[in-house]
Amino acid sequence: MLRKILWYAVVPAIGVFIVVAATAVYVLRPERLRSMASEKLSEHLNLDVTIDNIAVALLPRPNVVGTGVRMRVRNRPDLPPFISIERFTVAVGLLDALRQHVGTVHADGLKIAVPPREVRDEMRNRPESPEGEPSAMAQVIIDELIAHDAELLFIRRDKNKKPLLFSIHDLVVNAVGFNSPMPYKATLTNPVPTGLIEAMGTVGPWNRDDQTATPLDGKYTFTNADLSTINGIGGRLNSTGTFKGALTEIRAVGEAKVPDFSLDLGGRPVPLESKFRTLIDGTDGSVKLEHVEARLRNTPIIVTGAIENLEGPGRHDIKLNATVKDGRIEDVLMLAIDSPAPVMTGDINLTTSLALPPGPTRVRQRIAMAGKFGLEGAKFTDADVQKKMEDLSRRTQGKNDGDPIGRVLTDLRGQFTLKSGVLTMPNLTFRVPGADVALAGNYSINTETMDFRGTLRMKASVSQAVGGFKSIFLVPFNPLFRKQGAGAVVPIKITGPRTAPKFGLEMGKVFKGS
Repeated sequence: MLRKILWYAVVPAIGVFIVVAATAVYVLRPERLRSMASEKLSEHLNLDVTIDNIAVALLPRPNVVGTGVRMRVRNRPDLPPFISIERFTVAVGLLDALRQHVGTVHADGLKIAVPPREVRDEMRNRPESPEGEPSAMAQVIIDELIAHDAELLFIRRDKNKKPLLFSIHDLVVNAVGFNSPMPYKATLTNPVPTGLIEAMGTVGPWNRDDQTATPLDGKYTFTNADLSTINGIGGRLNSTGTFKGALTEIRAVGEAKVPDFSLDLGGRPVPLESKFRTLIDGTDGSVKLEHVEARLRNTPIIVTGAIENLEGPGRHDIKLNATVKDGRIEDVLMLAIDSPAPVMTGDINLTTSLALPPGPTRVRQRIAMAGKFGLEGAKFTDADVQKKMEDLSRRTQGKNDGDPIGRVLTDLRGQFTLKSGVLTMPNLTFRVPGADVALAGNYSINTETMDFRGTLRMKASVSQAVGGFKSIFLVPFNPLFRKQGAGAVVPIKITGPRTAPKFGLEMGKVFKGS
């Protein structure tokens, strides 16, 4: 009796097991899985999908291993695969296979190679694919996709140029499907400036007509970026913000801090902070600065422009426009002059264009600037230079040593150009009590020497300016220098090193009738 009971209980169970196993063997046979996966992915991604091999292990649990996955832009076999996977593994059950839904997929050697711009234009303009719209499919087909050591590449138009490469160390995408956004987390290395980016957000839904235009958004942290990977710039950058767009074009809004920003101009590191709105061309890493509110120490700067990323390490073509209102001259000079104390202090207003082309030479030789500035309340910190300015003010007013003179240097303004390390000022003007000064000349950043020449328009006459016993002998010459109602108009020059400038008269011009 017991034998019969066991027989009736075990035989049906064995039968069910045989049926399930046979069904599993049929449904999970490698060739069928490879064909089904290639067909479905091609249909829904609108790409040509091939898979080299799929292997299935049934015990202890069905496990699928695939190799050589390639997803290519249709009709462009000359391009690298848009998406490729060297190897993937997934635990899959019979019900998973029947309903086309799996749990976790591990992908090794994932590469996303974004094609050049002209190919993307071709993709957007191509006619509808022969398959037409994809058939209905489950909203989510993979619960979790985990990629190890993936790469994101942007292919250049010139095949001889290396693609722009982003190394993705960790990538997790959840709720993978075709019809809705997919949450993700990623950690990757930014190539230039070199630093670690951690991002999280959503990607999708998938764009069949232009896969590179698939939506992408999220928030990021960019830590310890080494600005020295851009030739001529130094410092460590940390940034946080949000972004929205697609792989090929991303708009980012955020803020950045560089506690030790420097330029290769011979100055010192200066703290720099900014809030920005930028447009990033994902195809080559170039950045359009739509609006940047920066602060260099205590000086606010508004910046717009573009940073074009060229092939090769540290190669950027930078073109900017900058405006400073109510800044401090000492903050600006600190980038160019390394001295224990600032050369000059005062309030500055400045507008300028700036171009920094790539190249192996120092920044001071490559940087080009053109603009105008105004300086108020200026004062030289060097005691000898400041004393010379005070002496000039007293003499031009006909005062004696020790007489009060008020603020020495006011209303300093002019236009300037900077090229090949030489700062040229065609019309530099400033005032001291008792005199107006107009100069033209240049200053060499390399040698820190100056050569300016112009006129000194004084309230006092020449004899009054000299004073003392010598003034008696100069009285006859007063008419020679008196012009346009001024006490005297004298041709002057300021030459020599920055640390010890020499003020002098150009007497030759006087007697030539200049």
